[in-house]
Amino acid sequence: MDVEMRPLWKDLPQLSLGERDRRWKRIKEKMALTGIDCLVLWNTRRSEHIRYATQLAIRGVVVFPLKGEPIAFTFMLHIGKFAKACQNWVTDVREDIHELPKVLKDLGLEKGTVGLVSVSNLPSRMGGEGIPARAEKMLHAALPNARFVDATSIFEELEMIKSPEEIEFLNKSAEIAYNIYEAIKHTFKPGATECEVYAAMLAAQTATGGDVDSIYLDIGAPPMIHGRLPPYTTKKVRAGDILITEFHASYAGYLVAAEHTFAIGEPPAEFRKIHQVGEECFAQGTARMTVGTRFGDALAAYRAPADNAGIAYVELGFHGHGLSSCEFPTTVYGGKGGILHDHNLGQVPPVTLEENMVFGQNIDIHNPRWNPNTGLMLGDTIWVAAAGPKKMTRIPVELTVV
Repeated sequence: MDVEMRPLWKDLPQLSLGERDRRWKRIKEKMALTGIDCLVLWNTRRSEHIRYATQLAIRGVVVFPLKGEPIAFTFMLHIGKFAKACQNWVTDVREDIHELPKVLKDLGLEKGTVGLVSVSNLPSRMGGEGIPARAEKMLHAALPNARFVDATSIFEELEMIKSPEEIEFLNKSAEIAYNIYEAIKHTFKPGATECEVYAAMLAAQTATGGDVDSIYLDIGAPPMIHGRLPPYTTKKVRAGDILITEFHASYAGYLVAAEHTFAIGEPPAEFRKIHQVGEECFAQGTARMTVGTRFGDALAAYRAPADNAGIAYVELGFHGHGLSSCEFPTTVYGGKGGILHDHNLGQVPPVTLEENMVFGQNIDIHNPRWNPNTGLMLGDTIWVAAAGPKKMTRIPVELTVV
């Protein structure tokens, strides 16, 4: 397709070339230390590792050699031109993925070490994604004498610590999150529908330059035990209904997580008591999210109020947040009151919190002695800053009564 797009990146949020150079230097240092001659970054659900290395929000593949600059491939012909125009980090963006074997050979990798980057099986990862078997077969056929290694951990480690520019983007996402909260507060009224609340949230996600991302939502008297994904219903909201939600606000791919509960009128006393426990979980857990704290100790602080009160939980913990949800390190399942244990996200990683880590919280709790089928949602995004933990959005912790 012999056409050129106007430079869209001039009107879109961009990380600086200095940030690009910093990242490329760190990536190549880690490649050199581990003896990797070239990385092949394969598309994941949010293309988070590709975005980290290139700013390209594509479904495709990036070849990242130790010597030289990256070469990107898109899975669809017309997407490559748009992708190239939307960023100023990578100039070589190609539309024909079938060129990939030739490019690898041209880089002299016949007997080299190639690092594959997708979603690894590291503890505390969601899992479920990887390089398709057909694609991996193609890579091995192109380079039968090369050594292939899983290099995803390079990106897991680098993405944990946010740069000042990344924190700036996350702060912009946090303002979008507050806009979403305000949209719910003004739309969740008797006579509205779930669909209309959802539409207002989508509009708030995008009206000030944000991306469309996940929204979990449920409305009822009482609501379900956890919010759900679309489709949403056209059933009318009534007095006494409660809305629970978890949503992401995204600015240039950088995600802020928020969870909140709204009620039309005063909720049942037992529901209010559960929320009070949730607020205690928030306060005690957030207070421990300081530089030098062991991940497991912060997790225990989140769960202590719920465990002491005999409250159960779908998720109660926190998870790395940035270009993806969840990033490493993450624990949300398991625990004394947890209803799901045998899962990667139930493992407790043996790491220490470091400055400029960012985490989303999941406080999704219920009282099985009162009603095992209903719960509430509470949470924000916490920046582990040098001066102490910083709640990133202006969304209140308290339940919102409208």
